[in-house]
Amino acid sequence: MTTISAYYDVETLRREYPLAQIVAASGVALRPVGARRHKGRCPFHDDRQPSFLVYDDDQHFHCFGCGAHGDVIDFVRRRLDLSFVDACAWLAGQPAPSVRQVQPAGRPPGERRWDRLTLDEQVVMNMAGALYHDRLWHTPHALAYVRSRGLPNWVIRDGRLGYADGHSLATFLRRRFSLALAQRLGLLRRARGDDALGPSDEFLAGRIVVPELRGGQCVWFIGRALDDAKGPKYLALPGERPVLGYARVAGQREAFLCEGVFDYLTAVSWKLPAFSPCGTHLSADRLGFLARARVVYGVLDGDAAGQEASARFAEQLGARWQPLPLPDGCDLNDLARRPDGRAEFFELLHAARVARGKEADGGG
Repeated sequence: MTTISAYYDVETLRREYPLAQIVAASGVALRPVGARRHKGRCPFHDDRQPSFLVYDDDQHFHCFGCGAHGDVIDFVRRRLDLSFVDACAWLAGQPAPSVRQVQPAGRPPGERRWDRLTLDEQVVMNMAGALYHDRLWHTPHALAYVRSRGLPNWVIRDGRLGYADGHSLATFLRRRFSLALAQRLGLLRRARGDDALGPSDEFLAGRIVVPELRGGQCVWFIGRALDDAKGPKYLALPGERPVLGYARVAGQREAFLCEGVFDYLTAVSWKLPAFSPCGTHLSADRLGFLARARVVYGVLDGDAAGQEASARFAEQLGARWQPLPLPDGCDLNDLARRPDGRAEFFELLHAARVARGKEADGGG
């Protein structure tokens, strides 16, 4: 029987693709803890308290929350839901990193930039976004979930929210494009164990899909699971995560930083200039779009990770940073679903504006 090593030099892959670089490139924000370790939120479960560690000395990861453990190939297998052979193929197709340590303020070598798509790539992303959006309107249980989160139809339409049903995208794209391009973008994954181009599954299958829109173009997708018990709550296309809502905030005098995707969508539904890093990390070299903002309101979760993030953003933004602690430690979407949640939020905002001496009209 042919062995895997006949196709790929497994030891070379493990040696030449440092785990911390690959983890960071997949969208997991890591920070150094000591000289040879990195810590972040586990991408394999709903990790409220960062419990995912990467060890440089022996190039393995371990999550003290869900028990996930392994090397760089194991990480790629789990992160992208690939077979062992396909995980090796994915690694072999990436530019080999030239550094051995993750740089917190930099970008891992070879990391995809979603604001730099080719014409064909952008066409495929737009087609995928249009299909996801259509599927949401025609999938009652998915549409009911979005509405249960308090989002009105105009936000669904304007934000082009969608649903990945797990089977329509490959059929749709096959009639118009080679599936290989969609696979390179991460929209589709090759069937397990199949080295040739064949049937593909949707990477975001079974998820509400939220696109990042730039100039009306879908440049990136993040998906929210309908069932928290099935895989990670959120799954995003690999590469550098763009700022969700960038175009809504750039050049504005006020900005609202929201931690979660549905918190961001709630703020959009209230017509606030909101954005989200889809987490609690955004490096200082990516904050230039806030140059004209006189105040950046932090609408973060009330847990320890949210408090740590607030302190970090305070260091980065200085006097412009204004945290808005929400009642009872809830998040913005939770608050919005309370009977008087919207009014309560705008009372908090009004008080914060008055305290800063910058009360504004039209807030609530």
